[in-house]
Amino acid sequence: MNFLQVQVVAWNHHEPQVLLSGSFDRSVVMKDGRIPTHAGFKWSVTADVESLAWDPHTNHSFVVSLEDGTVQGFDVRTAKSDSASESKPAFTLHAHDQAVCTISYNPLAPNFLATGSTDKMVKLWDLSNNQPSCVATRNPKAGAVFSISFSEDRPFLLAIGGSTGKLEVWDTLSEAPVSRKFGNYSSQSISKPEA
Repeated sequence: MNFLQVQVVAWNHHEPQVLLSGSFDRSVVMKDGRIPTHAGFKWSVTADVESLAWDPHTNHSFVVSLEDGTVQGFDVRTAKSDSASESKPAFTLHAHDQAVCTISYNPLAPNFLATGSTDKMVKLWDLSNNQPSCVATRNPKAGAVFSISFSEDRPFLLAIGGSTGKLEVWDTLSEAPVSRKFGNYSSQSISKPEA
């Protein structure tokens, strides 16, 4: 259970009964709807939670973006049900100089994450082996960046919105380091569940 304002919630794409919540009490809580009496698992983070996202390519990893400019990655397989013992992040990334308001996983390319911040920058990251490295940076002239999202239909297009009221779409494959690292996924398509 979170004790202050819950800023964000996210369902697990692979296990739809599992829900994460991130709070201004500097915690992330995971609850499993199949076990309603269980208190859930809780992780402490270094600052107020701004956003969080499940990795769409695994059922056990998620990232949390924080007010202090960091992004932390977690693996639920290391969670401990004893609330007195803390599970450590798989990685901590000093992503931006100000709050990381928004994050988006690429729906097609594993380990490809975008971050947006009130420092007016958008950054693209390779999270391979829990050793994040920045592969591209852009100032989209959108002001403080509050929202980003990779397209489901054209997975290398990243929509960006910010405090200026302008919307920008960034073709991330136009960046040579992105093309080199993730371009081999561009010819693939996302498998969608049958209706």
